[in-house]
Amino acid sequence: MRLIGLQIQAKSPCPSPSSPNSDFCPSFAMRRYAFIRSFYPILRFFADAYFLLADALFALYNAFQPIDQIGWASADPLLFISANKAAEMIRRGKLKSFSLISVYIARVKEVNESLNVAAHFNFEAALKEAETVDKHIGQLDEKGREELAISKPLYGVPFTAKDNLWVKGFVTVDGNKWRRKYGKPAESDAEVVANMKTAGAILIAISVLPNGGMSTACDDSVYGVAKNPHDSRRTPGGSSCGEGALISSAASLCGIGNDICGSVRVPAYANGIFGLKPTNHPQHLVSVDGIEPVELSTQQPSQRKLTNGPMCRYADDLALAMAVLAGKSVAEYAIEVDFTHQFRLFYMEDLNVLIGQRLQNEQREAVRKVRNHFEQHFNLTVQKVDFPLMSRVFELWGLDGWDPKWPNPKPLSLLASEFFQIYAGESNATFWSWEFEVLRNFVAPKDEEEKEFVVKKVEKLGRQLTELLGSDGVLLLPLWPTTIGYHHQEPFTGVFNSEYIEVPNILGLPALAAPIGPKSPTTNMPLGVQLIASHFNEALLIAVGREIERTFGGWVAPGKVPKTMINEAKEWTKAHNGE
Repeated sequence: MRLIGLQIQAKSPCPSPSSPNSDFCPSFAMRRYAFIRSFYPILRFFADAYFLLADALFALYNAFQPIDQIGWASADPLLFISANKAAEMIRRGKLKSFSLISVYIARVKEVNESLNVAAHFNFEAALKEAETVDKHIGQLDEKGREELAISKPLYGVPFTAKDNLWVKGFVTVDGNKWRRKYGKPAESDAEVVANMKTAGAILIAISVLPNGGMSTACDDSVYGVAKNPHDSRRTPGGSSCGEGALISSAASLCGIGNDICGSVRVPAYANGIFGLKPTNHPQHLVSVDGIEPVELSTQQPSQRKLTNGPMCRYADDLALAMAVLAGKSVAEYAIEVDFTHQFRLFYMEDLNVLIGQRLQNEQREAVRKVRNHFEQHFNLTVQKVDFPLMSRVFELWGLDGWDPKWPNPKPLSLLASEFFQIYAGESNATFWSWEFEVLRNFVAPKDEEEKEFVVKKVEKLGRQLTELLGSDGVLLLPLWPTTIGYHHQEPFTGVFNSEYIEVPNILGLPALAAPIGPKSPTTNMPLGVQLIASHFNEALLIAVGREIERTFGGWVAPGKVPKTMINEAKEWTKAHNGE
């Protein structure tokens, strides 16, 4: 293995911003941060001590809290059929959409009682729509049913959507108290929701999210605390927390999340499912129209970093869901890859950022398990790479997030008091917006010259990555440095752990969260990895995801699913397919 990447060192003294040699530090913002970085060893020591103490205190408190896990005693075997298989069986008349929708509605009701992850229900309309589907299928001949596979590939299959997407007839609450009380029902569907409906999918529920979608936890939703199905003491991640929990609990087959800083991938990781963030820059592969607040999807820089993406229990469903959301053909994403001859894999472990928790051994081992599989099974030479600019991801995120129309950042003295207001639920701000304001105090560019400098740094990192990956390469790396945190732990540790998830949004690259079984033996929580490819190369990520599922088991189910139940589902499917 060899190291790839350019080590960029600060020059001292820094030349002027207009100097042709000012490659690294022409900006006052970067000089301020470089000054802090000069004390890295000392700061790293205190940071490690702080995180160790914070983790210990939350673990000690939660050691005395009850653990609830999702049960499976009343689960129906139909819950274990993939969306692909269910759609095929419905088209062939081997499975009634009404039966499938009924089973999922019952499961949503059961799961939501303990997890609190659904915001709105569409049960009555969903059942009526399922009856219409079954009646229509019964009137079709063989040719008509085959045509449905193209025109309506998800005909009769249930799905869920995040509660910051417009759904006609429902208030888009976005985790906000004011919207829940005064908001008006949407007059139309978000484009991605409309695409799912056009493909024949049936909406059964709308899932919760944290306030404004600005969190990788779900402790401040207007609907209350959302719980992780694997361990009720922990968060299901965020901000697409409800989608992650519903899908992992077999209360949804697939769902729509959105991702501006890991909001599809973090809950996928926390719940043991697959989550795909599509290409978001230089142009969106999947539409972001119909996301609240509207400014998020219409104004820069947020619009450039934002995207909608599919979340699925089975890797086999990613191509289908991705094609529907993007308005493309399924064949474009359901490709087969010769991993021995047409594939290159690279990997990273530590990013060595200034702040953030260190990568834990279990997360490091998950990356190495995937690396070892591709090395041994496909005889690949998997190279370890190093991009030093990634260690400055917080600077790039904060500086690239500057807009001249924004007001000056809040003073640190005000932010200190605001922290406790947020924690007490007395502020409309979130811990992520709070962290961003803190970051802007240190690194926000003061003029267009500084802004231009940071843009060049982002472009440079993008070139380094895309030149390395090309059309057949994938970068394997951690998604989160630790096990997902306990409830209310995010402001003390979680807000500092976004270094691995920010890069794809900054650069616009597609990224896949993939579960790696079995569960952690120490925490009994899912483990997972992140995969990044070049722009518009989602199909390659999906192919790698299928291989990972085949090797490591895919979906990490919460609790203990009886093997007899899964076997019964397989036997039922075979019998009704005439296999």
